[in-house]
Amino acid sequence: MTAALDALVAAVEAALGDASLPTDRARAEAMRPAMAALLAADEPIPATGREALDGAAVGNLLYADPDGRFHVLAVVFPEGTSSGIHHHGCWGVIGYLQGGDEETRYNGAPPESGTVELEEASRHTWHQGDITYLLPEDGEGWHRVRNPGPGPGVSVHVLCMTPAAHPHFFWNRDTGQTVPFPFVEMSPGRWQARLD
Repeated sequence: MTAALDALVAAVEAALGDASLPTDRARAEAMRPAMAALLAADEPIPATGREALDGAAVGNLLYADPDGRFHVLAVVFPEGTSSGIHHHGCWGVIGYLQGGDEETRYNGAPPESGTVELEEASRHTWHQGDITYLLPEDGEGWHRVRNPGPGPGVSVHVLCMTPAAHPHFFWNRDTGQTVPFPFVEMSPGRWQARLD
């Protein structure tokens, strides 16, 4: 843990425990200043958080809430890699630490529908220092990220639940079907979304 990461965890705990913040968006906004401070810190995360896994994307676990309410990952996308279109079933706050990601957002039914039609809603390239949210309660759960380069992209994700319990679905572009896309621990503290 670094001081900036400690402060982010404390801010997330405070936001989740604040009854005056009635929505995921309000709680995400309350977390934002601590995420911004982490992104600006001289030593934001441990150096191991910036490492890919055998040339592939990975989420390096930085913190897991002992009560299972949230976790913090340093997500690394090597240049040229993409997540595919997927859905996060509960809230997230994402801060861009290094490099960039092109994010495409989609409108469509929730993945529990089985087969869905998605329509591109927006496309944005995020850079170092930017912050964005995943808010499925506001219809903002479907997206795809791609690292256009140069170099690896590293972002810090505060996501609901634990990595193993986080609701995550993949969309098959050819069939429109959604399938579970769980995070799997490939080695201690290193998580990848995998299709069964």
